[in-house]
Amino acid sequence: MQKPRFTETQGRYLAFLPAYTAVHGHAPSEAEMQDHFKVSPPSVHRMILALEQRGLIAREPGVARSIRVLVPAAELPPLDGDEPTPRGRRVAGSADDLPERATVVEQTGREVVKVMLARAIAIGIDDADSLPLIAAAADAVENMVRAAGIAPRGARLARERVLDIAEKEYLRLCSEQDEEGDPEEDAARFWELLEPEDGHG
Repeated sequence: MQKPRFTETQGRYLAFLPAYTAVHGHAPSEAEMQDHFKVSPPSVHRMILALEQRGLIAREPGVARSIRVLVPAAELPPLDGDEPTPRGRRVAGSADDLPERATVVEQTGREVVKVMLARAIAIGIDDADSLPLIAAAADAVENMVRAAGIAPRGARLARERVLDIAEKEYLRLCSEQDEEGDPEEDAARFWELLEPEDGHG
């Protein structure tokens, strides 16, 4: 059995870093990680050093908030593995909960679009009718993330990630329906039919 690249605790940090960055447009400070994980400043600092030494993150010397996660997103654990914390609960609806709430909305949106695509194929709805509904679902995710207090840029990124998942699921379903199909043509059709008038951007 192959040894895991990182421990469970390290995985929680690695999952938190890109989620925070997507919402705020920059990496968290060590103080913000301390607050999120409810640990001491030395614990956070040791964790960052350990992640860097193992080649799991990179930082620009002398540049604040420059942490980049080097682990592919597909290998990261779910962000919702962060709780419970040892020092008690946060107050629901507090500012600290915003990134987590936005992530829950986005993850729900991802699952919804996957179900919508599968159902559309199962009952024979034409792509020209079903794919604009996927765009509408992604728009709803963006609006809900913004309503949770996330900046417009972060909300827009959440929408784009939902659509990326929808495209992957669409291509997977297309390949199941037609093994001889062309994935590039399927991808082009996905984006063309998704938002036929405005384009996707």
